[in-house]
Amino acid sequence: MTIPDTPAISYKNDIQPIIVSNCTQSGCHGTVNTSDFELLTYNDIIKEGDIIAYNADNSELYQSITGKGEEFMPQPPNSPLTHNQIKLIYWWIMQGAKDN
Repeated sequence: MTIPDTPAISYKNDIQPIIVSNCTQSGCHGTVNTSDFELLTYNDIIKEGDIIAYNADNSELYQSITGKGEEFMPQPPNSPLTHNQIKLIYWWIMQGAKDN
């Protein structure tokens, strides 16, 4: 899928805050002691989120947050990501999932 002209998405400024505020709470993906894997660093997200640069639809993280994967994340009672948060993650992956 080709995306229209979009603003450059920054991992540090746009994506990391979404992940930290929605995925790394206690009991989720914040520490190995409370989850199967962490999502604390860029490398964690790329590896554990099975991010395929330029291919959001086949990236596990994107599938999970859109309900297209095996599990919908974040799980209740946590609120799902907003449309804008999902869109930013989609654009970031489609722009190459850069560590910028």
